Amino acid sequence: MSKKEKRRAARQAFPKAKSGSTTSARQSSRSRGARRGGASGSPQVRVPTLRRAAIQGAILAVLYFVVIQWLWKSGAPTVANLVFAAGGFILYTGVAYGIDVFKYRRALRKAKGPSK
Repeated sequence: MSKKEKRRAARQAFPKAKSGSTTSARQSSRSRGARRGGASGSPQVRVPTLRRAAIQGAILAVLYFVVIQWLWKSGAPTVANLVFAAGGFILYTGVAYGIDVFKYRRALRKAKGPSK
């Protein structure tokens, strides 16, 4: 499904309110802020994606490589430092994704409320 088709489906699923609604712009902006978590003080938890975890892992791997290559002065060859940085990328990506999934599920349980 293309981006355009997704937007069209979303517009059809959630039509806008009629233009003659009784709420003012100021009230509607307040209610939007409350929906985003502004009123409750807790931020919205995003759906975990492997792509976001991989981007974080890539950033960390580059920083790790710079540290072990030039700042730490390990004396190891550059190829060995690249291998360690790649291992750090794989490890961190998995851990970051696992933590994101844990936080997301916990937020869903918390939003659902206590089960009896």
